[in-house]
Amino acid sequence: MRVRSAIMIVMAALISAAGAIAASSDDAFFAYQKGDYKTAIKLLTPLAEKGDDKAQYNLGVMYANALGVSQNFKEAAKWFQMSIAKGNSFAMVDMATQYLAGEGVQKDYKEAMRLYQAASAKNNPQGEIGIAAIYERGLGVSQDYKQAVEWYRKAANRNSPEAQYSMAIMYSAGKGVPKDMKQAVDWYRKAADNGHDSAQLNLGAMYYSGDQGIPKNVPEAIKYFRMAAQELNARAQFNLGQIYGNGDDGVPQNLPRALMWFGAASTRLVGEQQKIAKENMAEVARAMTPDQLKEAQALARQCDADFSKCE
Repeated sequence: MRVRSAIMIVMAALISAAGAIAASSDDAFFAYQKGDYKTAIKLLTPLAEKGDDKAQYNLGVMYANALGVSQNFKEAAKWFQMSIAKGNSFAMVDMATQYLAGEGVQKDYKEAMRLYQAASAKNNPQGEIGIAAIYERGLGVSQDYKQAVEWYRKAANRNSPEAQYSMAIMYSAGKGVPKDMKQAVDWYRKAADNGHDSAQLNLGAMYYSGDQGIPKNVPEAIKYFRMAAQELNARAQFNLGQIYGNGDDGVPQNLPRALMWFGAASTRLVGEQQKIAKENMAEVARAMTPDQLKEAQALARQCDADFSKCE
């Protein structure tokens, strides 16, 4: 039995807003953490109206991401701007991202750059990542990979996993720096150890294939794929299903684990990739005994309860 498709890898550098709520009050924070967004909105609004910059920022995040309210970028921008007036660097980052995309405001690359620079001046590495992305993509400025690397490096040296991942991408592509896979691997490892799931995925793929100057090491590949899979990275989950389904380079075939991981991946992948994951699930299930199917079901229940314990 051979399950379909090759090890999946992602190589795209990302730019994102801060996108995480900061506690303005214990009750609002706990409501948010529980997914009770309507209660969080109710608790945050009076705080924001009284001038609490964290509450203002959090309301902006919730309106921008449709958490407990209909998505409304204009309303998000209103709260971000109020928070920015109080000096909140996270609101600066999110507002800059809206200016880049033209969400709730007219697209304005210069204003985005100004806000990212203001956030960087307050030692927020997301501001530096934003500046780097503007230079990398040439948004309102001449495209300049060297400037991009300089700003990614500043954020990476602040231990930002997103910036560390971007440094790995720049070194692996030779953008703004000479192509250097040793440097790329070092930055991937830093980002991976800081919990960046795409870095974990890519590092796992490099160990699995044994290219780019890294000796093939399937157990090490499994280690990094598992780290990414536990962060709900569907490609890593698919890769684990493939490895356990086939049995690769000293790793024994384990059909219950293969079925469990393909099942997890199939709920998160879309399109053709989801179709392949489901076909692989069916292929694995046909080869399993009733006891193995029960074991796979038990593994799936364990993962549903706590994905950090999935193996």
